[in-house]
Amino acid sequence: MRNKETVKIDGYTQFCLTAIVILMTLLIIGLWANLHWMDLTPTAGVAQAADGQYLQGIPNAGAQRLAILKAIQTTNNKLDKIITMLNSGQIKVVIVKPQKDEKQENAEKQ
Repeated sequence: MRNKETVKIDGYTQFCLTAIVILMTLLIIGLWANLHWMDLTPTAGVAQAADGQYLQGIPNAGAQRLAILKAIQTTNNKLDKIITMLNSGQIKVVIVKPQKDEKQENAEKQ
């Protein structure tokens, strides 16, 4: 024999359950229809750069690598000029011993 149990639901609980069912139904319909009116976050839209231009998809990695290689070539050219000047004698590097202060000498003695 089965015992029948009845559950009483008060008005507040019924209101909350009804609201949850309605919201879940709207969510399912929105996901199924792919509606954009349900976007609640400001980042969900199209990405926009600081200057107001719209960003287009994935960045061009090839163009970035070419820009990096160009910058490296510029740096190498500048280093070559410095090395040429050092080898020609136009620039001389002289290393001298630093002079000791009296404070340093006193600190070393203690």
